[in-house]
Amino acid sequence: MKSNIFLPLIGFSIFLMSCGHDTTADLEPAFTTDVDAIVQEFLDDEKTAGTKYIDQVIQITGPVFEINKVEGKISGVKISKDEFAIVNCTFQEAPETVPEGEITIKGMCSGFMGDSESMLPGGTLEMNRAVLVQ
Repeated sequence: MKSNIFLPLIGFSIFLMSCGHDTTADLEPAFTTDVDAIVQEFLDDEKTAGTKYIDQVIQITGPVFEINKVEGKISGVKISKDEFAIVNCTFQEAPETVPEGEITIKGMCSGFMGDSESMLPGGTLEMNRAVLVQ
């Protein structure tokens, strides 16, 4: 009888997938700021800001601009004071609700889309594994 060499690999793969990520709520933010300040920092010098913030847990405060839903569940939120400086957050676990007004979000900074030399002002900072801070 042939032994299946793939069984240990399958078991190890399942183990790795079940490990997941740390819960962002349990992690201390490396930086705390507001939506306008962090977007402006990227617009002023995207390379330096990227080196500082990307792949770091950051905590950002700002007003709810838009709530994103997938199949009726909250999947993320955009925080912004206007339509030009946005932090787009994708939640690690869907919250039941998102309060209106000013909120604080903690998550992993994953990138920036914007161009200070573009005709369009502003940009969007992407955050993954986000959680609402109480």
